[in-house]
This record gives sequence, structure tokens and C-alpha cells, in this order.
Amino acid sequence: MDPYLGLAQSKSKPRSVLDAFSNRTLTVKKRPTRPAPNSRPVSSTSIVIDSTDQLRYLQGEHCSLLDKHKKLEESYSLLEERFSRLKSEHETLQGAYEELQESYNSVSQKSFNAGKLLVYLKLKRRSDKETLEKRNIIKNEACFNTFLNDVVMTDHPRIPKVIFECVAMLESNERFLKVPGLYRVSGDYNVIQNLRYDINANNYKKLRKLRNPHEVCGIVKLFLRELKDPLIPLQICSEIIPTAAVLSDNKRAKVLQLVNALDEVRRQTLKFLMKHLRNVAAIKENEMDSFSLALLMSSCIFNETLADVCPVKFEKLTVIPRECIIVMIEEYELIFE
Repeated sequence: MDPYLGLAQSKSKPRSVLDAFSNRTLTVKKRPTRPAPNSRPVSSTSIVIDSTDQLRYLQGEHCSLLDKHKKLEESYSLLEERFSRLKSEHETLQGAYEELQESYNSVSQKSFNAGKLLVYLKLKRRSDKETLEKRNIIKNEACFNTFLNDVVMTDHPRIPKVIFECVAMLESNERFLKVPGLYRVSGDYNVIQNLRYDINANNYKKLRKLRNPHEVCGIVKLFLRELKDPLIPLQICSEIIPTAAVLSDNKRAKVLQLVNALDEVRRQTLKFLMKHLRNVAAIKENEMDSFSLALLMSSCIFNETLADVCPVKFEKLTVIPRECIIVMIEEYELIFE
């Protein structure tokens, strides 16, 4: 109580002068406290944990860890085997290198034998073509290195389109037929291989624009030489004409019998090709007579394999195909017409 004014004073500081003379008590409102966000109401009952489910979960985790451990052990064993194999190869190569280094230091550089390196390295030999074909890595081409019946044919006559296009290309230009050494001179290998890819794709535009007849002739010889079933099989030829003496008795009749023994596609293709070779042999400027053409084309038409034949037997094995082609060229009308 203030002795001067006789008024009760508030314990808190007044906000204004008027508040000092009022008997009202200053009250402060307090906000209610908020519950914590993560707080949960506590239940009066106790929490019960199912021990059976927990045991099953732990057993599943244990099994998965065992599987992972087993896989890791298998991977580790494989890596150990690979490491030991690589280590042994490294030791072998290291020994070979040291031995070669000693040999190189002991002899001069000119007499150094580099073939020892290939022996020690044991380089893997490439698979041959037949193995790759059996594994379907190399497949038959559309035109070359395939069977005759699988080649794209013309309608009239039914012959391989590549033969028809090449012959038409040669005979449409008189300058081509008069070039010396036709079918004897080889064409550019790179050009022929590029044409091979185009012809397999049934594209003859580049072939029709060629200015060198030797490359066109090279396509014809390549096609006949790579046929998997030759135009005239040697087996049929040996059955009809077993020896050269049999052929010399009656050439025309034996060759006619040989031609009639062929199927329709082979007979039509052979007829078209022999007519073309007769036209080539009739031109003197190219210096290619029937004997020269028969000598060159018989190995392609009969598809002879003469790589391992000795020179003594060479004439004996080539005389029958050569004489048959000569008769087909010189007596074309009597054999095919």
C-alpha cells in the first residue's frame, strides 16, 4: 500500500499512466503447451512381441547369407584357378623370353630365328572355312560360293543372272571382244572383289559401267570356280568318259551324251556359255582360239582340284575336260541345237 496515495500497486510494471491509477490487476495469458511431434500416447497396456515370427525372419536371413557365402566361395575358387593358369602361362612366357634373349645376344641380328617365338607362344590357329560354315558363322552368299540352284536366275533362258549380265556386257561392245588375251589376262583383284559384293546384293550398276573387259571375264571365272556343285560334275564325266581313249574314238557322241546327262539349268547355262566362247574364238584380234579357251575354262567348268597333282599326271587329268570344251565350242550346233 502506497502511504501517499492509499492505492494498491500492481507487481508488474504499468503500461500507461492510467493503469497506475486503476485497481485492475494486469493478467498475462499463457498459451497451452503443444505436445511433441514424435510423442505417442502411452498405453497403459504392455507391448507383446511374437517370438515365432521373429525366429522365422532370422532363419530366412540366415539362409540368404549362406547362399551368398556359397556363391562367393565358388567365385573365389574360379578366380584362384584362373590365377594359377595365368601364373603358369606367365612363367612359360618369361622363360621363353629369357631363352630368346640369350639366343639373340649370342648370334647376330641377321641370323636370329623369329620362328622360335611362335613356337613358344603357341599361337592358336584360325579355324578353317568349312568349320566356320558348319557353325553358321560364314553363310552361303547370294551368288558366289553357293549352289547353282540357289543363284538368282533369269527367266528366258533360265540361267544364272551373273553369267547373262557379263556375257551381255562383253558382246555389246566390239572393242571388248577384240582385246588381246580375253579370259587369259587377269583383271584387277580389288575391283573384282568389290563387284562381288554388289552382285551378291543383286546390284549390276557398277558392272555395266566397267571399261576393262578382263574384270568382266574375271567375274565369270570366279563364279564358275566357286560353285559348290560344278557346272559339269567330274563324277558324271568319269562315268560317261572314263579314259581319254574312249573319248578319242567318238568325241561328238560322247560329249553329246555328257551334255544330255545334265539337268536343265546346267544344260541351258552351258549352252549359253559355249555360244559366247564360240563368238570369242571367231575373232582373231583377241588371239584366243578354241584350244586356249578350253584350256582356261575347263578347270572352271569342271571345277578341277589340281593343287596336289604332280606334273606327270597333270596332262592326263586335264585332257578329257579340255577336249570336251573344244568339241562344245567347235561343234556347237551339233551338240546343243
